[in-house]
Amino acid sequence: MIANVSTLLREFPKIRRAALSGETVIIQTREGDLQITARPETSKSLLGALQGMVHFCDDDLDKPTLEPEEWDVRL
Repeated sequence: MIANVSTLLREFPKIRRAALSGETVIIQTREGDLQITARPETSKSLLGALQGMVHFCDDDLDKPTLEPEEWDVRL
């Protein structure tokens, strides 16, 4: 897409969408042409983002919380 500074100011959302969609946008100015492109996303996994903050433990969460004697019926 080729535009000038006036178009950039008037239709910025349109130019931004074009750049974010992967299209190269050239803005023509008196001093020279400017190029607008989107920087590629660097996605990280959530676990990678929290590296060093998440601690794993070997707890067995499936075990009963009561002792076997407490399971007996008492009247």
